[in-house]
Amino acid sequence: MDELQRVAESLARRISRAIAIDDPQMNLIAHTAHDEQVDAHRVSSVMRMRAPDEVVAHAFAQGVAAADGPVRVPGLQDIGLLARICIPVRCQGLLFGYLWIIDAEGTLGDDDLHTACESAAEAGQVLYRERLIDDLRDSRERELLRDLLSDDATVSGAAADLLVDEEMLPADAFVAVLIVQVKAEEGNDPRTTLHAVLRHAGRSAHPLVSLVLSRAGGRGVVLLAGRRAPAAADLRRVAEQIRDGLEKQLGADVVRVGIGTVVEGPARASTSARRARETLDVTATVPGFGTVTSWHDLGVYRLLVQLPLEELPEDAIPDGLRTLVAADTEGTLVETLETWLDEGCDPRATVARLQVHRTSLYYRLGRIEEITGMTLNDGGARLDLHLGLKLARLQGLLGK
Repeated sequence: MDELQRVAESLARRISRAIAIDDPQMNLIAHTAHDEQVDAHRVSSVMRMRAPDEVVAHAFAQGVAAADGPVRVPGLQDIGLLARICIPVRCQGLLFGYLWIIDAEGTLGDDDLHTACESAAEAGQVLYRERLIDDLRDSRERELLRDLLSDDATVSGAAADLLVDEEMLPADAFVAVLIVQVKAEEGNDPRTTLHAVLRHAGRSAHPLVSLVLSRAGGRGVVLLAGRRAPAAADLRRVAEQIRDGLEKQLGADVVRVGIGTVVEGPARASTSARRARETLDVTATVPGFGTVTSWHDLGVYRLLVQLPLEELPEDAIPDGLRTLVAADTEGTLVETLETWLDEGCDPRATVARLQVHRTSLYYRLGRIEEITGMTLNDGGARLDLHLGLKLARLQGLLGK
């Protein structure tokens, strides 16, 4: 933004006024030194790098977003807002922001206003060039990240070398991949919003380096890299920021993020990505996981998800368990068995989770033994049933 700052400072000298330039969302991107000509709201904008919400609403109400030329924005005495002139910053018909000049007394002359319009046009050209450069950089980044995550070792290795050569990633980086899935409404592709949220979250992860990729169908990828292994808490914070941002902007009530393992070296990024995808696969089928889940949260599913589920024989799930699932039409006994096994066969913890009396628990366990023909005091039988239940979950045989 050095060139944009130069435009603002040059204009300030020529018309002897403090200048501010905002982006289209009224975030401050350039400003000059302020003096007695400004009000508390300009100072607040500089401190917060964004105009106060009430000032933003007032400006948009004056039609600044649709204007092609200067707009006089009246002051608001009740909040101490001085009158301003807003000049939309445009180039090639695109809106890149707003140039602001405080003009409380309405004394800015036509010549100075013409000069300000010329500067706004110059600022538009600067921002247009920067967008082109950013678009080229993003395109290159997306291309290399896509290849880096390929399962083809030759392709991913070549991409890793290029990312290092082009100084996008350190050669000795520790890498973790986050994969995001948004439940997109039919006919609505959230890719633009998804990319913006991923980009913002990635940049906020500094000092970690970030690369992002958004795809059709509401799926996105964030790669985070650092010379030190990213902490699990930091990865979760970025994932939660992505989830919250997407839920706020898209109103999406189903946003899931899978956090892959931390690997050493960019060339191994595809392994982290594969773990993140497998995490999403599990959480899409198995209830009880949160909207942000890491590979390490999966427990035994880390092992089971590696199995070729579609190739497993029918008897991979114990016959007794299949009989129980078929007989237990309401799912009460299956839920009881899985909870009891998950809780390490601890009656107190099981009744607390199920919110039933201990007598009811023992009755259900007795019925489970009758139907399955398996003895729950036998450790081997318990392991057989427990693994069988988890496999059945992955295969979608138990529902949600």
